[in-house]
Amino acid sequence: MTVHVASFLESIGGSIDKDHYLRPIPGRLGYAAYCHKPDYSQKKRKEMSERPIVKAFSQVSAEASVILRDPVQREAWEEKHRAALREASRHQRMPSAKGKPTVPARLCDFIRKELSKSNS
Repeated sequence: MTVHVASFLESIGGSIDKDHYLRPIPGRLGYAAYCHKPDYSQKKRKEMSERPIVKAFSQVSAEASVILRDPVQREAWEEKHRAALREASRHQRMPSAKGKPTVPARLCDFIRKELSKSNS
């Protein structure tokens, strides 16, 4: 269900009550989808956490966290990120089918994307 979000709820977002949450609709400011929270058993949660894609994302996120905490590595990655942003601004490309830009704006997202590329 699509709902027009009141101004005070717009800042809150996320969880409304124990069974529902608001998910912002991209491209429609002030509107959100009123969604049911999924109800998974402990067994199902454990199975979901053991999937290979989840493990790979956890590994990449842990590596990115280490890089962001180390000042030397962080500076090197910030320079790579600035260079990638500069290059992307020179050669304008359309966003991907999911609407994501070629180069993520946030450093942590850029690091995760590059690490996942190198691990693949």
